[in-house]
Amino acid sequence: MVFRPSPQQIAARKWEIKRRYSRKAKVGKRTRSMAAIRLSELTRWLDDAYGAGVELEPDATSETILRVFAHHLGGLPDAPRRITAWCDRYTPWLGLRSREILIREVVSCPIKYSADTLAWKIRLTDAKRTQLKITTIGAIDCNRDQRKARDKAKRAERERNRRAAKRAKPRA
Repeated sequence: MVFRPSPQQIAARKWEIKRRYSRKAKVGKRTRSMAAIRLSELTRWLDDAYGAGVELEPDATSETILRVFAHHLGGLPDAPRRITAWCDRYTPWLGLRSREILIREVVSCPIKYSADTLAWKIRLTDAKRTQLKITTIGAIDCNRDQRKARDKAKRAERERNRRAAKRAKPRA
């Protein structure tokens, strides 16, 4: 005797499959948001510049770093909770009123920084950018056009090497 599922069971299984697949990341060029990628790179820079998990000193530079991180955290879901957690970890000296004003500002009108503007804000050099493998933030000593020309030259060199290796490979 062969067991055949009822139409309701088939519909339920199809619904479950659809639900499972819809939760997965979309296949494409970028599966994470730019804010998430930038936050990862900014955290890498912060850990290198100040030390991992170090509390920032209450000065103008720390205020700039706080604003940059807050505006990037504003691009993620549940921004107020994330900003509060970041402030608790890195800037516990920030008052509750100041924190609330910052969160309100970020949620109402988040700033989207260009790569070079962000580089100037955090004073990121090209050497440090290369060392930390940062790709979405510019450099203060190498503008966008210079980076594009350098990447184009690297790509051309890789292509030349690939073609030379292909020619040198004996055919069977």
